[in-house]
Formats: sequence, structure tokens, C-alpha cells
Amino acid sequence: MIGRRFFLTCAVLTLAFTGSSVSFAQGVIPNNPSWSSLSASQKETLATLQEDWNTLSAEQRTKWVQLANRYEKLPEADRERLKSRMSDWAKLSTSDRRVARANFIKSLDIPNDKKSEAWEAYQHLTPEEKKQLADEAAEKNKSKKPSLVNSPTLKN
Repeated sequence: MIGRRFFLTCAVLTLAFTGSSVSFAQGVIPNNPSWSSLSASQKETLATLQEDWNTLSAEQRTKWVQLANRYEKLPEADRERLKSRMSDWAKLSTSDRRVARANFIKSLDIPNDKKSEAWEAYQHLTPEEKKQLADEAAEKNKSKKPSLVNSPTLKN
């Protein structure tokens, strides 16, 4: 009886593990994927995050793996831009990432057409006007109590 239970247990575990690895390869992502569970192409795509992988939440890991799964289907220009942004993100400190997230959330309240108009107007400024605008913003933020949104800005 023990031999049969052992055999059945081994068979079930084998099916479970092979089933999970097949489904992972087909795009079903485990709840908290470890770095070692990623495919070679996923590791290549997410290489800039390898050092930080263990500090990411399960939700963040899953989102990054989903992105890596779509990466090969993207046009070359989009892949290059994504790689560049991932690299820039990986270089940010924890506090800079908090500021970026807060700024992103704040930007969701601004209609896209207003953002486009403001960006277009900014592009037409001379370098001197851009510097003056930046200096005014910095001076304005000095007088405010520090918060996530007005703390030191992200560098390009």
C-alpha cells in the first residue's frame, strides 16, 4: 500500500511540475516567479532588473514577466525604447522611483490634450526661457514643504 501511495504521489507531483513549467512557457505566469524560473529570453529582456529581482513584489515580478513575454512581438524601435527606459528605471534610487510614481499618478489627472499643448509650447521655448522656467519652478518648490511630488526631480 505504501509503495502504491508513493508511486501515485510521485506521479501527481511530476504531472504538477511538468504542467506548471509547460503553462509558464505558454504564458501562464506563476504568482511569484523566481529569477531561475525565467526562460533565457525573459532573462535577457529583464537583465537590467536581475540585481533587484528579489526585492520586487510578486505583483511587480509578474508584470515584468508579462512585459518580457510581449517584448519579442514589439517593433524594433519600441524594443529599444523599452530597454532604454528599463535601464534608466533600474538606475533610479528608491526615493527617485517614489517621486516618479507620484508624478505619474498626478499626471493622470491632466487631460492628454492639455499635456500635449504644454509640451508643444515648451518645445518652442529658447534654451534661456527653459532655464528660467526651471529656475522658477525650483524656487517655487523651495518654499514648499517637501513631499513626494516636489522633492528633487528625476535626472535624464
